[in-house]
Amino acid sequence: MAKQYLSLSVHQLVDALLRVGDIDDRVYNQETMRMGSLLHASFQRKQGNEYLSEVAFEEAFERPGGTITLNGRADGIILGGDYPIIDEIKSTVMDLERFFEEQKEWHLGQALCYAVMYLHRIGGDKVGVRLTYLSQGSSDKAEHNFVFSLKQAEEKVYGYIDDYLSMMEENFSHMEERDHSAETLKFPYPEFRQGQRELAKYVYGAIAKKQILFSEAPTGIGKTMSVLYPAIRSMKVGKIDKIFYFTAKATGALAASKAIGELIDAGWQGRDSWILSRDKICPNKGHACNPDECPFASQYYVKSKYLLKEICKKEKRFDPETILGYCLSTVVCPFEFQLDLSERADVIIADYNYLIDPLVHFERYFEQGYDPSKFVTLIDEAHNLVERGRNCYSVDFCNDEFRIAKKAMKGKEFASLRKALTKVETTLQEAYPIEDGTTVLDAPPDAILDAFEALKRSEANRAKSKKPHPRPPDEYGEIARKGARYTRIISDYYGSRYKVYASRRGDDASYHLLCVDPAPFLRDSLSKTRAAVVFSATLSPIEYYMKATIGEEDRPFLLLPSPFPKDNFRVILAPKVSVRYKDRKDTYAKVAAYLKAFVKAKQGNYFLFFPSYEYLDGIGPLLNFDGCNVFPQTRSMSQEERNEFLTHFPPNPDSTNIGLLILGGSFSEGVDLADDRLIGVAVVGIGLPQIGDQNEIVRAFIEEEGGDGFAFAYKDPGMNKVMQAVGRVIRSMTDVGSALLIDDRYTRSEYRQEFLRKYREYEIALSPEDVETALQEFYGTSLS
Repeated sequence: MAKQYLSLSVHQLVDALLRVGDIDDRVYNQETMRMGSLLHASFQRKQGNEYLSEVAFEEAFERPGGTITLNGRADGIILGGDYPIIDEIKSTVMDLERFFEEQKEWHLGQALCYAVMYLHRIGGDKVGVRLTYLSQGSSDKAEHNFVFSLKQAEEKVYGYIDDYLSMMEENFSHMEERDHSAETLKFPYPEFRQGQRELAKYVYGAIAKKQILFSEAPTGIGKTMSVLYPAIRSMKVGKIDKIFYFTAKATGALAASKAIGELIDAGWQGRDSWILSRDKICPNKGHACNPDECPFASQYYVKSKYLLKEICKKEKRFDPETILGYCLSTVVCPFEFQLDLSERADVIIADYNYLIDPLVHFERYFEQGYDPSKFVTLIDEAHNLVERGRNCYSVDFCNDEFRIAKKAMKGKEFASLRKALTKVETTLQEAYPIEDGTTVLDAPPDAILDAFEALKRSEANRAKSKKPHPRPPDEYGEIARKGARYTRIISDYYGSRYKVYASRRGDDASYHLLCVDPAPFLRDSLSKTRAAVVFSATLSPIEYYMKATIGEEDRPFLLLPSPFPKDNFRVILAPKVSVRYKDRKDTYAKVAAYLKAFVKAKQGNYFLFFPSYEYLDGIGPLLNFDGCNVFPQTRSMSQEERNEFLTHFPPNPDSTNIGLLILGGSFSEGVDLADDRLIGVAVVGIGLPQIGDQNEIVRAFIEEEGGDGFAFAYKDPGMNKVMQAVGRVIRSMTDVGSALLIDDRYTRSEYRQEFLRKYREYEIALSPEDVETALQEFYGTSLS
């Protein structure tokens, strides 16, 4: 085996070897970490001139098993005595002495790494270590002091490094096999599809040149394989160690997993890991993540080390089903274990949030010592990225959620939390308008932040109490999570890309911290890795998506045409109906007539998309399709219900089946009904988001910046929904189908140009009879 060279943070080294104990969200959570950072900084500021804070270190340690370059920052170094003292600061809501006894080896290990690096830097043969413990929620403090000779400290640290290299031997062997197999890996299909080779070539070039590449790759090209294959091939030359495949929906994750399986079958000796959210993989839902409520949290950091060795010897594919099987039999938390196990994977499939959400992103990969210059980011269904990014960096509160939470928190055991929650509610009420309307504020009121800080102190004091407390209800937990996001955004991200507003509509009032332009934050996330590929079947206009995603319009991009025969698809525009919001109630009969003519032309399966549930409710009584089976989409359908819904659209249908759907909903994208499972899509309207406070604020902001606010906030996102819906029809080379677009605005140039690049040929239908005639002619020709 070749000699290994690794770059690790001190945390990565000692966490893997020395951390013990339980998962406990009462002790380790986003808020305690944030409070810890504030306490650390406050403590450091109070020290004297002989106290050096946040001292950076990096040193390569060459050992028989390989070389590890350690990096990190010591909390403090105390000078002026007979020998330097390394200060390692820890803060907690636990009892300080108990915390020390449980984790002293872990904490001492961190300090010793800095101690050795410091003595190697300045010389000397003696060093002190001080473990300083600060209490969150009180002024309590504890110190534990140690003294080591250089030799004693080196023996400890060299032992850590040797143990880590030994622990990683299996993974080193795996990586050699992986890279060798990547070098000889052949494309898993007999030949490239039209456009597939070109996309793969661009992806390979983007990785080599360290670029962010945008690409619109229509369905049928095989875009998932087109981006994964060149990324994996890049491992052969040592450019890449890990590939992140981020997607917005489970269907995208399934496609990625399937493609990786095909690459493994073709000879690649790689590992992949599919990360699910806590809610989806937790075997003990409804319980808090601590050993008192969940056996899977108990002694996790001991049990997981043994399980990690076992699974890496036996498995290459770390999918949710495999992970659950192992974790249930060993009583190990599958959510945390999948994250730890992902460090041994070469491709990680995960939701967007693990890249862009400041509260849940992969901190271990992007902030704690890994070398991100050897990572590649692949973003599937990237048309969702802008809105998802805006949501990740925004937060809102409504008066109703406080009423519901307080109602669920009856009893003395919640008295302190209820009081603090009432303070937050009262403070927010001061920002609400007195009368109906919307008020844009100059800045977030300081009192709101102070109220949330007080709420967190109340939580910390409650957690410190030696008396057992029941877990607060979920209604409170949701507000608490929003509060944590609010304080994080205010402290780390709030600035010129934000607007703050409050609104009232009757008894409903709300407060919004809105990230109008998430591009700087998305660009920062995408720039963390060596290269990023941002792709979707529908990413037009490409200039809009580049500007909205990274704030620039001059990055490399690739627009690929559909590989399917153009004669197999017919687009019909019906421009004699205005489906503008003010006209909608007058359009029901006209639109219903067009839709009846559309589905009458040929027996089969159809999706009919409407602008809203309100519109669907209004037109519903007129949608009497004789002899057809009609299945309306309902509000808040679960994944199981969505899967069941799609079973109503089988291949070779013996009758016409019609889905009544909402444009932009769960069936507008990510649905793959190939062959004759879907032969027609109709779209009523042009997909514009409803006029509302948020969209109007985004529009005004873009116009203040000199851009086209209407296009940015309404037209471009709306037309993308239309193109996504239309893209459900033709999914293979043999598919034949049609699309009907009903709205007078489709003949206007600014809307027509959005679909002309993909669908240059279309027909105009001035009446329902024109639709029926055009389709009878089309199907007669295409099926002959």
